[in-house]
Amino acid sequence: MQRFVFVNLHSDWMLMRVAMVYVFKYSAAIKHGYLLKYLLEHPEKYQVCNYINDRGFSLYTNGNGKYMKVLNTLSGIENKITLKKNGIKPSLIPVLRNPLQIHKDDIIIAYNVCNEELRGLKYIDAFKALSMLHFHGREEEDEKIREAGFDCYFNEVDLSRSSEIFRKYYHTELPWIVHPFVFAERFKRIKPFKERKTRCFSTGTITYKKHEEFLSIYGDSCNQPARKFVKDNPEFFKDTVDCYSSDYLEENAGKTIYSNDNTIVKFCKKMYNRTHVGKQKKYFSFNMVEKFNDYKMHFLGEEILGVPGIGYVEGMACGSAYIGLDSPMYRDLGLIPGIHYITYDSTKEGLRKTVEYWQRPENQEALEQIANRGYEFVQKNFCGEKVAEQIINNLMVMKKAQKV
Repeated sequence: MQRFVFVNLHSDWMLMRVAMVYVFKYSAAIKHGYLLKYLLEHPEKYQVCNYINDRGFSLYTNGNGKYMKVLNTLSGIENKITLKKNGIKPSLIPVLRNPLQIHKDDIIIAYNVCNEELRGLKYIDAFKALSMLHFHGREEEDEKIREAGFDCYFNEVDLSRSSEIFRKYYHTELPWIVHPFVFAERFKRIKPFKERKTRCFSTGTITYKKHEEFLSIYGDSCNQPARKFVKDNPEFFKDTVDCYSSDYLEENAGKTIYSNDNTIVKFCKKMYNRTHVGKQKKYFSFNMVEKFNDYKMHFLGEEILGVPGIGYVEGMACGSAYIGLDSPMYRDLGLIPGIHYITYDSTKEGLRKTVEYWQRPENQEALEQIANRGYEFVQKNFCGEKVAEQIINNLMVMKKAQKV
């Protein structure tokens, strides 16, 4: 039986509804829940363990060593509550506290976005895989990855091919397991294609990164410039693109914490930000499945970091034709431009011209064919069970090859 050891599983928001969700009512974006689900559904082949390190209490992770040591005693309680909140019996997932409990034959899985998971991994001798989904492009991330001693990356894209900032600031060369995003079961084709609006539905969150590495490569702090130029130019896209994107800064302005604020004021501001910021209430106020089904085309606008948004898969699963870049981030997954999705030249003028072309009556049959082929492709290849099996098998093959 192969053991898969997740680091701080109970606080990994890629895998389950964590404390920040059920305590502070943050939205849940569980992009890799299918992987955990698959492992738990096959107990005859796999054992899932949770290695809780010295930052296992997720509601507070920044503080001095003594204070964090006290808080970490609560991680066991948090783990049990979180597993139950996710419908998982705590007895199914053994908790490991000591690195010596991890076997050399284990496969350790960690997520770069949950950076506390990388702590102490350098002392563990086992096969270690790192998900690079939601990487930030900071050079210090590369240093932490190198120090932790990972053996491979697994990710929705090969960043060494799609990301300029990755190629410049990341020097840890590891093999990649590339797999697609997986759409949730609720994303379905409901409305007939001919009954949909002959327009493009644009969605996705607009975020900003202001660290030195990002600005040195891209100049502007916006991470999704295509989403932003659609949102900022409603008249330009009138009659072609309907925008439902969310600008994170506009919708999530929190209380600014100043260095001269006293302790009580700082605490109050932090609690306000914890309970009011990051919820994107407007963005989550409409039914995404219905919106994808209302339109013949959809547009997500990739991250300039070199990563697509999960919504492109969700829209295709609803039978809408996707408009995106001609990029390795899609080709590596088998998606072919003009067959499974539509490409444009990355400019706002190009996007409008592309939508206008596919709005013409004589192109409706071809547009429906692209939407249908895209739908069939993701239904066959981007479903949770198949992708989870693919990731697991690739990890086990890599682990075996490492021993040779």
